[in-house]
Amino acid sequence: RRRSLTLISPSRNNNMTKILSAAAAVAMVLAVPALAQDFQHQRRIPHRPDRPSIRETVTKRFNEREEHLTRMLKQRQDAVDDHHAGRRLLEDKELARHQHHIKGIHRKLAGIRNKDPKILQLEIENEIELQEKMMAGEFNWTPEGLVLKDP
Repeated sequence: RRRSLTLISPSRNNNMTKILSAAAAVAMVLAVPALAQDFQHQRRIPHRPDRPSIRETVTKRFNEREEHLTRMLKQRQDAVDDHHAGRRLLEDKELARHQHHIKGIHRKLAGIRNKDPKILQLEIENEIELQEKMMAGEFNWTPEGLVLKDP
């Protein structure tokens, strides 16, 4: 005589899984969702000395904007040139989108190149101030995004 050591039959195990899945789904639906206004934004990792400071990060990002836009312009222009040369044809919508992007990137580059250095420095200082406020938890999450708390 053989003895089987099956504690729970496979069909019973499958039913148990379905019941647990249904219970978990009901629990998720009935759980009270956290309101966005209740959440205060705070940086998850405090400042580490091995990472660049806020000032370094913001200044670097502002200084690299022109280079980044130039790269984007070259990519779009190469795609349009390839299309016109017949090497890589684009759909009409995509070609129009690339040409529209090229115009916008030219406009942005002109704005960056003609910007007064004093205004640029004020923009950098303002961005640094906002980043510091965000790290200090002075913003609330709302459906519209981050909003500065009332004083």
